[in-house]
Amino acid sequence: MAASRRSSVELPVADPAADRDQVRLRQLGYKQELKRGLSVLSNFALSFSIISVFMGVTITYNTGLRYGGPVSMTLGWLVVSALNGCVALSMAEICSAYPTSGGLYYWSAKLAGKDLAPFASWLTGWFNIVGQWAGTTSVDFSLAQLVQVMVLLGTGGLNGGGYMASKYVVLAIYGAILVIHGLMNSLPIHCLAWFGHLGAFWNTAGTFALVIIIPAVATERASTEFIFTHLNTENGMGIHDKAYILAMGLLMSQYSLIGYDASAHMTEETKNADWSGPMGIVTSVAQLLCPASWDGFTWWLWRR
Repeated sequence: MAASRRSSVELPVADPAADRDQVRLRQLGYKQELKRGLSVLSNFALSFSIISVFMGVTITYNTGLRYGGPVSMTLGWLVVSALNGCVALSMAEICSAYPTSGGLYYWSAKLAGKDLAPFASWLTGWFNIVGQWAGTTSVDFSLAQLVQVMVLLGTGGLNGGGYMASKYVVLAIYGAILVIHGLMNSLPIHCLAWFGHLGAFWNTAGTFALVIIIPAVATERASTEFIFTHLNTENGMGIHDKAYILAMGLLMSQYSLIGYDASAHMTEETKNADWSGPMGIVTSVAQLLCPASWDGFTWWLWRR
């Protein structure tokens, strides 16, 4: 009896959060297969890095300038963030009930009912994966173009005899970037967590740096009234309807606000998933209210 008591005392104590996660998966019909190596911070960092304010804004900045200008790039950002916040809150609530790596298509199957579950899951899954393909390829192609410009400027510029890569070279760079990103996503989960933290830090530090540097070096500043009330209708595309122009300008903000469902897809690799996953979704969208200030400061540089 004493030996039995001693052996029971020596058994390792299981992590209560991990046990709860495994129990919840069993309730949903399958067992734990993936290693849980992400904290709530790591889960948030992955979604935040995928959203990537810098990449999203720089790719579509010309769209905001052309369609609507100051209004679409400042107030428009707040509107888009608020609307996406409503979507994020709904997703977070469902994620807390179904913390699975399937994410959206699994939720659709559960919420649609037995008869519609296969079709709802199939439709949602295909929309999700096609959106991820489009988002990944567009961002990586934009990165290839950025490399092209960096090389051009570093070798003397367009008027200084710099090297201008051909479209075939840009496509080769684009293919290399896709392969590198594919290999990075094949790394163990603790490596992905590190990359996520790095991306979150880079985006946050860079945003604050620009908010400080741009006003400091600006020689001309537009008025506050101009920044928050001026709607640019001179787009050179023959579009004059203000509502349509504003809707086009909102694409700049909306393009940046994609990918926060990543927190849901990573829940089976996240500790305390039914809380950490929803928090990752909501906080990654909530922090995007800050770049509206950056847009406002940037518009100080432009005086009509």
